[in-house]
Amino acid sequence: MTAFTIDHRAARLHGARRPLHVRQRCRLLFLNMQEQASVREMGLTPYRDWIAEVTRLAPDQIHTVNVADGEPLPDTIEASGIIGGGSMHSSYEELPWIRQVKDFLATAQRRGVPELHICFSHQAKSEVAGGVSKTGHLGRRFGIETLTLTPAGRDDPLFRGLPATFDVFTSHVDAVYDVPPTTEFGAVTELAFGKYRNESLAIGTTARTLQVHPEMTAGIAAALAQTRRKQLIAEGQLGPSDADYAAFLESLDWADLDIRARMRTLLDNWLRYYVAPAMNPPAAAALHA
Repeated sequence: MTAFTIDHRAARLHGARRPLHVRQRCRLLFLNMQEQASVREMGLTPYRDWIAEVTRLAPDQIHTVNVADGEPLPDTIEASGIIGGGSMHSSYEELPWIRQVKDFLATAQRRGVPELHICFSHQAKSEVAGGVSKTGHLGRRFGIETLTLTPAGRDDPLFRGLPATFDVFTSHVDAVYDVPPTTEFGAVTELAFGKYRNESLAIGTTARTLQVHPEMTAGIAAALAQTRRKQLIAEGQLGPSDADYAAFLESLDWADLDIRARMRTLLDNWLRYYVAPAMNPPAAAALHA
């Protein structure tokens, strides 16, 4: 990957109020860490569409780089913010594109681009900040996870309007450990935990990470469950009978509306308190109008 420049400066990240005022101008860069063929084989729409749904942005407002499929990272970023997605890969794999992504994320933060990282990208960003990603000692987490905010998480604008504990969709086998308290990017703070610690982190002022999947729906989780059903049964995540499987799918459906509403709130918060001010430096207060 060649050196790149980014025309962004972080400014007044917590000063704006209304994401709707910037939606038409907002352009996100989505780093897709999952091969597109595997998503198609599950009968799902492209990953970019999941991000568009939860952010409520038009798909053409999201520029996608399919890095796992070999597409090059850009030399210059003019997007309003970066979202990094999940993957069936592990962030500690020695693959050229993974090393390139980590370098890209380090430079992006040095230049002040707002970032939101999900699952694989959460783990990769944590490694960039000096943490360790490895196979979780509690095994795979799949389906619905209860996330608990730390005191810092309750104060962070990312979770504004959300309860202290709430359910989310999740799917991961790796987890983040040994997070340093500080890094070159600023303080590293745990914002939320589930069965594992460090399931949401603040890295400096511009980067926020989530082990869980705010972009996931019951339909996406069901497609993953169908693909992995034998493995989930072997791991004790699902019972072996068709009735067990049907009950699991029903539990996803029951939770779907509430989870999706909360995750839209979370993404609205990210757009409002992180992306919008960076689009309007140094006069973020104008968004109050």
